[in-house]
Amino acid sequence: MLKLMKYEFRKTMFSKMILLLITGLAEILYLLGVFMKWNSGLAWGIAGLICCALIGIFYIGIESLLVFQKDLNTKQSYMLFLTPKNSYQILGAKVLENGISIFITGVFFALLAAIDWSVGVIYIGGVKQFLDILHQISVSINVDMNITASWLLLAFFSGLSSWLMTIITGDLAIILSATVLAGKKFSGLVSFLLFILLTILAGKIMYLVPSMKDEMIRFSLLIVTALVISAVMYVVSGWIMDKKLSV
Repeated sequence: MLKLMKYEFRKTMFSKMILLLITGLAEILYLLGVFMKWNSGLAWGIAGLICCALIGIFYIGIESLLVFQKDLNTKQSYMLFLTPKNSYQILGAKVLENGISIFITGVFFALLAAIDWSVGVIYIGGVKQFLDILHQISVSINVDMNITASWLLLAFFSGLSSWLMTIITGDLAIILSATVLAGKKFSGLVSFLLFILLTILAGKIMYLVPSMKDEMIRFSLLIVTALVISAVMYVVSGWIMDKKLSV
């Protein structure tokens, strides 16, 4: 399994390096804004880091789907399916690599945000002054900054788990296109519609999580629900691969 995960990681290493490079440039801009009291640089640095976090995590998931689609529909990874590994292990390696990549990326940006916050507070002159500057920036770009750090962190990791659930749903749709619907007219369109329907169904299940006064409990329930749905999608996907896939 570890060898399969390393193989999957190598496939997507280049895009991760590009993301790291762009993040580094945005971080430099942010630090210049802090040290030089340059509000425009600070604003652009924050905007760049936020974009890197959101777009980067989004692309990591999309790239995983694109690679998986090539694996099933081209000879790119023909030898992968000839290894002494069952469908659950092959799919599991892909899901784990993508899940770990999404989680590590999320943790990386969360830690970077915490460090940048600390640097901003120390060098700009205290929490109040730093918050005042952030408020001025948020007003200029019409963004509401009246949220707590804990709420933002919980919402962020809830979003990560929901995104992983969406990616595994996409894996199931790709598997259906390459197996049950293989060779049939409009198989790609049908599998895409199935992906939409499954995503809507998963969303409705997530919506059943009740609203609570304690946001920490609610976000924790959302994360657990997303992971349970992901596990069910994985089992179904592995079963279909094991029974229907022909390479």
